[in-house]
Amino acid sequence: MSLAESYADGARAPRFDPLSAEYLADPYPVLARAREAAPVFYADSIDHWVVTRHGDIRHIFRNPPLFSAQNANAPLRPPCAHAVKALTDGGWRSVPTLANVDPPEHTRVRKIANAAFTPRHVAALEPFIRDLVARFCEDRFRGGGTDLIRSLAWDLPVLVLFKILGIPDSEVERVKTGSWNRIIFVYGRPDDDEQVRAADGMAMFWRYAEDLVAARLAEPRDDFTSAIVHAADSRGAGLTPQQAATVVLNLLFAGHETTTGLLGNAFRQLLSHRAAWNDVCADPGLVPNAVEEVLRLDSSVIAWRRKTTAATEIGGVPVPSGANLLLALGAANRDPRVFPDPDRFDIRRENARDHLSFGAGPHLCLGAPLARLQTRIAIEELSRRFPSLRLRDAGAPAFAPNVSFRGPLSLPVVWEEA
Repeated sequence: MSLAESYADGARAPRFDPLSAEYLADPYPVLARAREAAPVFYADSIDHWVVTRHGDIRHIFRNPPLFSAQNANAPLRPPCAHAVKALTDGGWRSVPTLANVDPPEHTRVRKIANAAFTPRHVAALEPFIRDLVARFCEDRFRGGGTDLIRSLAWDLPVLVLFKILGIPDSEVERVKTGSWNRIIFVYGRPDDDEQVRAADGMAMFWRYAEDLVAARLAEPRDDFTSAIVHAADSRGAGLTPQQAATVVLNLLFAGHETTTGLLGNAFRQLLSHRAAWNDVCADPGLVPNAVEEVLRLDSSVIAWRRKTTAATEIGGVPVPSGANLLLALGAANRDPRVFPDPDRFDIRRENARDHLSFGAGPHLCLGAPLARLQTRIAIEELSRRFPSLRLRDAGAPAFAPNVSFRGPLSLPVVWEEA
C-alpha cells in the first residue's frame, strides 16, 4: 500500500512512525511523501494528528485559543506506574509556565522571562561567545581531526546559558544528562525500564532547578536566575518558587539542547556542500543567511505539539476536539508552496527566514536571537581558522530517538594543519 493510499481511510496513516529507524535516519523523504499525500492525517503509532504544510502550521501557532500549548511538554508515551512513582518520590513538582501554557498566563510569565533575551542583552554576549569559541578552537581543535560535537557544539550553548543563569561551568555534564533524560522521557518512546530511569533523572534535574531557585531566594546574585526569582509583573505579582524553578528547568533544557543540534546540523550541511563552505570562508557576510537556510532545511526542532480545544478543520480535514497534533516543522520548512526547489541547500535563498523552526505567534522561541548569534559566531570563527575543514567519512550519524529534536550525536571532522 502506498503512503497516499494509507490515508484514504479517514485520513489515517497507520504506517507513519516518526520513531522508526528509517525516519530517525532521514525523515525528509517520509515527510515529503506525507505532505503531498495529505495536509493532515492521524498516525496510530503516536496517537497524534500530523500536520504537514507550512500555512496550516503557521496558523496553528498563531491561534492559541483553538490550538492549545498544554501538551507541548507532555510525555509522548503515557508514563507507566513505576515512572509516575519515580517522579513523585523524586519530588517532581514542575508546573505549566511557558512552552505548555496559553495566554494570558503565558504572556505574564514570558514578559518576566524575556528580560534575559532582549536584543541588548543578547548582543552584549557576543564577545564572551567569540572568546569561548576561540578557546575551543585553540585547545580542542588539534592534531588535524576532532569530533565537532564533543569539541564545540556540546559545550558551547550550555556554557553560554550558564553565563546567563549564573551557574558554574563544572555543571555541564549534570545538565546535559538531565536534558537527555527529558528528551527520552517526554519526546521518545522508551520501554518501562528506560522510562523509570529517565524519570529518576528528570526528578534529579528538577531538584537541581529547585535548589538553584532556593539559593537565589536566600542570596540574590547578579544573574538571570536571581532576576527571575525576584521579578514582578506590572501589577507587582511575581512567580512562585515552583513557577520560577520550572522556568529555570525549561531554560536548562531548551536553552542549549536545540542549539547543540543546530550547530551540528549547520556544520554537517555546510561541509556536505563544499561550494557553500568555500563561499562562507570567502565571504563571512553570507553566514547569517546560511544559518537561516540550515534552520529551514535541517532544523534542530523537527516537530512540535499542540492540542485542539474544539472540533475544527485543518487543511480541509476534520479534526476532533481534544486531538493531539504533531506539527511537522521538517515538512513545513520544505513545503514547495513556500520554498522553491525546497530540498536544495541554498545559502543565498531569499526567503530562508520564512521557516517555522522557532515557531510563530505568542510562543515564538525566546532564545532564537541567542541561537542565531552562537551559530553565526561558530561558523565565522571555524571558517576563518580552518578553511580546509571537511567531514571525515565515519558512516551515517546517529540521532536521539525522539519526535522533536534532531541533531547529529557525533560529527567527526578533519583539516589540514599549517
